[in-house]
Amino acid sequence: MEFEFEPENKLCVYRISGKVTIEALMKTFTRARAHEGWSDRYNFLTLLTQASLSEMSASAMADLQTRMSKADPVQAGPRRRAAIVCNDELSRAVLVFWERTSGETLTTEERIFSSEREARAWLAEAP
Repeated sequence: MEFEFEPENKLCVYRISGKVTIEALMKTFTRARAHEGWSDRYNFLTLLTQASLSEMSASAMADLQTRMSKADPVQAGPRRRAAIVCNDELSRAVLVFWERTSGETLTTEERIFSSEREARAWLAEAP
């Protein structure tokens, strides 16, 4: 799991591959926020490439959303956007659950896409 910043696009880009666990996601999430290039105004683009979410249960997803919300210092202001790109059908099914339940917990508006181009277009529309 890696991250990089695109200040010109107001983005934090996460690149994730392999087996995905809550602990690894939280470690990357925390490292990004502690980095000197971080901005609380960034939207998020997560690129899942050959990533397996098959072991992420509904309760694990809910736990991850709670942990991410608690770790996010931005609790007020306009909702930031988070686009997740995934072309694996099994993982997309898990992400549909993520997208539908995230609005109750996270401070971001979450959307799932099958291509990076579509995700970036949606993120570029953000206020």
